[in-house]
Amino acid sequence: MITWAGCFVLSIVIPVHNEEAILPSLVRDITTGLQAVTDDYELILCENGSADRTLALAHELAEQFPAIHVFTSDTPSYGQAIRTGILHSQGEHIVVFNADLWDLEFLRSALHLMDFYDIVVASKRHQESHDQRPLQRRFITWSFNALLRVLFSFHGSDTHGMKAFRRRRIVPIVESCLTQREIFDTEVILRAQRAGLSIIEVPVHVEETRPSRYGLFMRIPRTFHDLSVLYRDLYTVSRTAPVELPSEPDKV
Repeated sequence: MITWAGCFVLSIVIPVHNEEAILPSLVRDITTGLQAVTDDYELILCENGSADRTLALAHELAEQFPAIHVFTSDTPSYGQAIRTGILHSQGEHIVVFNADLWDLEFLRSALHLMDFYDIVVASKRHQESHDQRPLQRRFITWSFNALLRVLFSFHGSDTHGMKAFRRRRIVPIVESCLTQREIFDTEVILRAQRAGLSIIEVPVHVEETRPSRYGLFMRIPRTFHDLSVLYRDLYTVSRTAPVELPSEPDKV
């Protein structure tokens, strides 16, 4: 288990894979925007299996910006990158962005809402959201969440994208997760729901800035495999009891 020093108010975790083209501007835009929010933060870049100069650029940026911490893995793994960032974070609150999807307005809202909730999810399917992705991508999101409702009695409307967590409450959930690929953040939300964490969804404006890193026909078999692993673990194998969480004072 990773211990927590509690050094910062905020940890921002970003998995990065083959982001050479956008990483410098991404970091500069986020660090500039954070000047109006807080200076008590760390920015964790979790490089995973990049074939371009992403890792070298991440280290160069860490030399320019002391708040940046870099973790790396030889294997492309979205889920493992997020897991690494969360477990090595030192902030009271954690915000997970994607390199192509981040929003400081969401961060500001989430920091306020985490006084009352354990998890804040930016839902693309929130009734006030503006999802301008192609129709195929929107249909995939709808059908995937319908599947989660059937298999896992999921109460929400979205599990992918930007999220914010109270670190003390989410670390035991993350440590119990089994999957390491695209549905890792789905597993986190499903386990958090099952453990009784308080979750709120907020609207988000979404535009596709680039095609998905992984083709649809590549993702479908992996997704069903990982969902089956998760289903067996939650309902048919040994871990039938929810994760035991640290006690928290009542929120007011």
